[in-house]
Amino acid sequence: MKRILRGCSPHHHPYRWLVVNALVLLWSAVLLARIFSATGSNNDDEKTRIELGYLVYNFGACAIWLVEVFFNVLDHKEFLHSEGATGEESLLRAPPAPERKKRTKKEVMGLWIEAALAAYFFLDSTTVAVHLSRGQIHKQSEGMTIDVCVNMAAYCFMVYRQFADWRAEGNNEEIAEQSSEVADGHSEGLV
Repeated sequence: MKRILRGCSPHHHPYRWLVVNALVLLWSAVLLARIFSATGSNNDDEKTRIELGYLVYNFGACAIWLVEVFFNVLDHKEFLHSEGATGEESLLRAPPAPERKKRTKKEVMGLWIEAALAAYFFLDSTTVAVHLSRGQIHKQSEGMTIDVCVNMAAYCFMVYRQFADWRAEGNNEEIAEQSSEVADGHSEGLV
C-alpha cells in the first residue's frame, strides 16, 4: 500500500505532479478564455454553461489541491518512508543524522495551514453540488473571474517552481557525475 501511495507522492515523483499542475493551469486558461468570450453576451444558457463549468473546475482544482497536500502531509509524517527498499528519496524527508536539517516550525505550520485551507475549500466546493438550480449556479459563481485568475497565478507559480526544481536537480546530478569523473581521473593518475 505504501508503495502505491509513494507512487502518487509529489515529493517522490515530482514530474507527475508537474504534468498535473500544468493541466490545471491549462484548464484555468481555457475557462478564463470562455468567461471573457461570454462577457457582454445576452445568452443566459451560455452563461449558465460557463458558470456550471466554473463550479466543476472549482471542485476539480480543490480536489487536486487536497490530494497533493494529503501526500505532502503523509510525506512529512514519514508515512511514505521506506528503508531504502526502492532507492527513492523524498524531497521532504530529512537526510541522515549528520546532515539532518531540522524542519522549522514555520515550515510545519505552513503545511498544516495549507492542509486546513485545502480541506475547507474542498468542502466548500462540494456543498455547491447540492444547490445546482440555475439561480444557485449564478449565485455560487459570483467572482469566478477573480478566482480563476488567482488560481492561474498560483498554478503558474507551482509549475514554474517544479520546473525550476527539476532543472536544478538535473544540474546537480550532472555536477555530481563530473565530480566523480574528475575524482576517478585523479585517483587513476596517482596509481
